[in-house]
Amino acid sequence: MALIRPRTHSGHNDPQLAGPSRLDRVVEIVLSGGLLLSAALLLAGLLSGRAPLLWLGVLVMLLTPVARVVVVTAGLVLRRDWLFAAVSLWILGVLAFSFYVAWHVEAPRTRPAAAAAGAR
Repeated sequence: MALIRPRTHSGHNDPQLAGPSRLDRVVEIVLSGGLLLSAALLLAGLLSGRAPLLWLGVLVMLLTPVARVVVVTAGLVLRRDWLFAAVSLWILGVLAFSFYVAWHVEAPRTRPAAAAAGAR
């Protein structure tokens, strides 16, 4: 038994043999652009000693995968692939909720030991 089956047709209409789709290329551009922009901001922040550039570089790095999900969702809607568009929208909702919680919910503060002893 052969591990690789020979092609029995020309494969002109086989989607698996086709090159990357337009959506794949756009996603690649978004991810590469986010990486390059983040790297440039981080490097500029390190070289200049400016903390805001470092923070912005980290923020761009964190938001790059979110931008990918936005692009994929738009592409799936344009393709009218409703099932995967709905799944992608669900993922965007989870990401949005996690950003909301991270921004609005404070971490529990622990009381210093001296203040805790004085409160008794």
